[in-house]
Amino acid sequence: MDQSNTKLGLINGNVDINQVITTDGNEKKKVARRRWAILAKALKSPSGSEPSSPTDECSIRRISSFMLLKTQKLENVLQSIDTQAIDKIDKRTWYKYCMNIDEQEYFVVVGHKKRTFSAEDLMGFNNTGNICIWPSEETLTYYLVANLNLFHHKTVLELGGGMSCLAGLFCGKYASAKNVVLTDGNKISIENVEISMHLNKFTCPVSCQVFKWGETKSDVKFDVILSADCLFFDEARSALIDTIWDTLDINGIGLVMAPNRGNTLQNFIQQSENKGFKCREIKNYNNTVWERHLQLLENNDYDENIHYPILIELTKL
Repeated sequence: MDQSNTKLGLINGNVDINQVITTDGNEKKKVARRRWAILAKALKSPSGSEPSSPTDECSIRRISSFMLLKTQKLENVLQSIDTQAIDKIDKRTWYKYCMNIDEQEYFVVVGHKKRTFSAEDLMGFNNTGNICIWPSEETLTYYLVANLNLFHHKTVLELGGGMSCLAGLFCGKYASAKNVVLTDGNKISIENVEISMHLNKFTCPVSCQVFKWGETKSDVKFDVILSADCLFFDEARSALIDTIWDTLDINGIGLVMAPNRGNTLQNFIQQSENKGFKCREIKNYNNTVWERHLQLLENNDYDENIHYPILIELTKL
């Protein structure tokens, strides 16, 4: 058996959670194994299968939610649809992601594939979005639904939407946009988004596709570009900025949600301004989100540098 795979808890290409947790080693190795265990657990059973809590004891993030979204596991979804994708739909566990704003409920349905993820699935193009709903995605979605008028009759592109493209789904369902395109660089994510689209009714044309920053070319310009927590990897930052520049209409706006995370956000802003963007950094972009942020400051596990998403508006000068 390959020793490198064994050390990571990988057996026959699959993640063995028990081995990952129980293998002995020094502290750094234990942390690495714990991360693999968290990753495997999250991939096999999505976080948020029940109404979320602001802290997650089995998470590197520690703060897993701003309590803006609630989830409900759905049963018998096949009874409510008539589609050729029934086989793929049946291979997923389905969840209702909902929020309440001004006493009105908004929701979309998202599938999570029933399968064992292999080591190969964890490698390759950024798989971060395959894991869970991150706080930046949660807050961007909430901001979008609270400001649906910003997207009315607009063409909208979501970049790096991950396994759910949550903000884009809500936009397609409630914003009466002109059209919405959902994208991610990971094929598994887009396959899941495509199937999820079958269980949601939209008010405009909605499509999805694999879109790799710096590689995929597009002649189409969009009025609004959405991106949540896509600044995690330094090496991808320039490609993301170039992609936003190439796909954003001259009068359009980019909405990027991400925490400071050290110098990551400021580096993004600096590079964006060097590209020719005007960047507006908005810390208090929604009263409800801001109140949750202030409440969480009393939690010792909450570090606003890595947990609180900041909204960046990008426009072309």
